[in-house]
Amino acid sequence: MTSWQTYHSHPSEQPWRDPDLSILDNRRGPVPVLPLALLPQPWCDWIADGENSTGAPADYVFQSVLAGAAALCGAGVRVRVTPTWNEPLVLWQAVVGEASTGKSAALAPMRHLLEVIEQERQSGDEARRAEHVERCKRGGENTAFMPSQIMVIGTEGLPRLVDIVGGNPRGVLLWRDGSNAWIGDEDEKVGDHAHWLASWMADALAVRAPRQSVRSLARFPVSILQTIRPERLKVSLEGDDDCLAARFLFAWPGPQPYRALTVLETSRDAEILQRLRALSLLARSADDPCVIDVDARGRGALDVVLAGLHDERRGAEGLQAAWLGKSRSLIVRLAGILELLATIDGKGRHPGAIGAEQIETAAALWRDYFWPHAKAVFDSAELSDHCKRVRRVARWLLDKRPTEVSREEVRRRGLSQAATAEETQHVLERLAYLGFVRTDLARERPGRATTHWLVNPALTKSEKR
Repeated sequence: MTSWQTYHSHPSEQPWRDPDLSILDNRRGPVPVLPLALLPQPWCDWIADGENSTGAPADYVFQSVLAGAAALCGAGVRVRVTPTWNEPLVLWQAVVGEASTGKSAALAPMRHLLEVIEQERQSGDEARRAEHVERCKRGGENTAFMPSQIMVIGTEGLPRLVDIVGGNPRGVLLWRDGSNAWIGDEDEKVGDHAHWLASWMADALAVRAPRQSVRSLARFPVSILQTIRPERLKVSLEGDDDCLAARFLFAWPGPQPYRALTVLETSRDAEILQRLRALSLLARSADDPCVIDVDARGRGALDVVLAGLHDERRGAEGLQAAWLGKSRSLIVRLAGILELLATIDGKGRHPGAIGAEQIETAAALWRDYFWPHAKAVFDSAELSDHCKRVRRVARWLLDKRPTEVSREEVRRRGLSQAATAEETQHVLERLAYLGFVRTDLARERPGRATTHWLVNPALTKSEKR
């Protein structure tokens, strides 16, 4: 048969091509590596050291650096874009990875440094305790004194978290390493979405504890660092209403090559600790924050970024559209933290205004790193009903290995009658495109949709998945 005859012959007479088995794969495509060159020193080297000494991805170490800055600043530092638009340095971050991928090991060094600062801060709590007691006597209050907090590993519920935030005027970091739940999950019973949204914006909050009066806070800033496995995150996102997930910075580097462990000196830790102390001293209260302004050139650069963001959001749907909608805040907050990491060194330097360079760096980090990672997360959770049916039938064909099938057989057995005949027809047409099936020419009826299909013989030779 000539090539011309092969091209024009009926599909059932052409040779079978290899089926595209990628439809069976739950894994997402590759994501970009962390652009370390965008980060200031000595943080860049410290992150690289963390990767080399733990064998974990640099992505996870970087997330811990951002979380450390958010823990120490929170609502005590704000970025002011215009007189009516300012952002607290509250961050929500999700460290995504399969079991035993080094998430905890990568986060441990920053947590240790924060604990050192926490201990130093608590040594000055006695004076604060005396002031609190005196204030309660004058105002007739009878609330327990809460020492300053940086990290909260877990809570007994929203009222407890409110108590802890009440003892820290610039907010706390909710450090959730090892938690298998997503914030807002019903089984956690830590509060509804409105409370979490208040914490993202460092807004006011009022909550009633069981058998207690209403507790009110003028500001409720809570940053979050959450480690979670992809399968658990997917389940949570499928039931989420977009409002919480849209505020997270995701890092999901995926499978990594083995890295030989390197024994490194910890001398760089001392320099990092010095800078963290300086950040802690810079931050003030939520009512009287340290303000970092975006200058005119910075606003011009931000305008360009936001215009592109606006266009991209118009073409997005679902979780991706929601995340893009909140990215204006994420970019501004990233710019503020990058400015602090670059300037605060413990030697009396103060942050300057955020100009075009800082905005463009934050936007590049958002566009070239965080956005692809967020899309990987959302793509894994937003498989359409049609794609789910295609994958389900593909797996059924590979498991049962029939030589031919009818549309009704696929609808009843492959899809357990969870689809209409028309939907099943679309599934089979997609599987034909992927090389799993083709129309049965001998049973085809002119003018009517094909209801009988031949199955690619290669599927009988493939290993079951």
